[in-house]
Amino acid sequence: MLYSKTIYLECEQFPFRSFLYKTMPHRQKQVHHHDFIELVYVAEGRGEHVYKGSSYPISKGDIFVIPPFVEHDYVVLGDAPLDVFNVMFLPSFLTSELQALSQSTPFFDFFYVEPFFRQTLDFESHMKLSVLEGQEIRQRLERIVEEYDTKALGYRISIKALVIEMLVWLSRRYEQRSVPPPFHANPSRAIQSVCQFLEHHYAQDIGLEQVCRMSGMSLSSFTAKFKQTMGKTFTEYRNEVRIHASLKPLRETDDKIIAIAESVGISDLSYYNKLFKLHTGLTPREYRIKSRLPGSAVKQSARTDSTPPANLP
Repeated sequence: MLYSKTIYLECEQFPFRSFLYKTMPHRQKQVHHHDFIELVYVAEGRGEHVYKGSSYPISKGDIFVIPPFVEHDYVVLGDAPLDVFNVMFLPSFLTSELQALSQSTPFFDFFYVEPFFRQTLDFESHMKLSVLEGQEIRQRLERIVEEYDTKALGYRISIKALVIEMLVWLSRRYEQRSVPPPFHANPSRAIQSVCQFLEHHYAQDIGLEQVCRMSGMSLSSFTAKFKQTMGKTFTEYRNEVRIHASLKPLRETDDKIIAIAESVGISDLSYYNKLFKLHTGLTPREYRIKSRLPGSAVKQSARTDSTPPANLP
């Protein structure tokens, strides 16, 4: 079941929603996924988080991030409801802020790396807050929910500020735990995980240093292994993913080309044009025009855009 952003988030201009939800005991399963990011805090109760087909125990104090398009659900244990704060938004809600925050290693690990690299059997992709930390995060979340519900003058600005402050606070808590970086004993599996990560976070300013740390390899080992596994360098692969992601908005919207380039993580228009022609043989403008011609081969092949740019080993 898909929970769509068009239904659950406020609007295209303010793609956000936050609320406290009670999952009652003995309710029927509602395995679902969504096309937005969801930050979850368990405020009361205990249960299981059904995540990618496996179940993991959760209880008061757990906080974690659920990426888009990952199937999950909750099962309540005991007779008391499971009270969960949900903070839902699209990356575009905080585009510049997230890019700036991602330069902070603790934030980058908690918000981006954890959901993709800590999906192990003991569900390490969550952080357990202490009683005092739980009280503080609850106060922050209640304030966000109150702003969203009342929608008083300037509530959108207030919510953004509160969410940014909360994410910085969580990053600091994460840093204090001194969680070791993700590590894959199998280098090929590490490369696959990096590629999957890029397909979700291509718009972020992610460099070699970060992905080397994420994979647990040195710069020289990672670059060699990536080229050997994927047949291209990390930068070449990242650029290919970004160009691939820009095809649909070029075909289906009238957005300015510079805006589309920026939405996939390329701020230099001339560089985007150069990369686009390298990968497609056309300029972005030529591609847009050709894709809208009746019977265009570009249009007919559009359904393949959801396929990753290169097969993972």
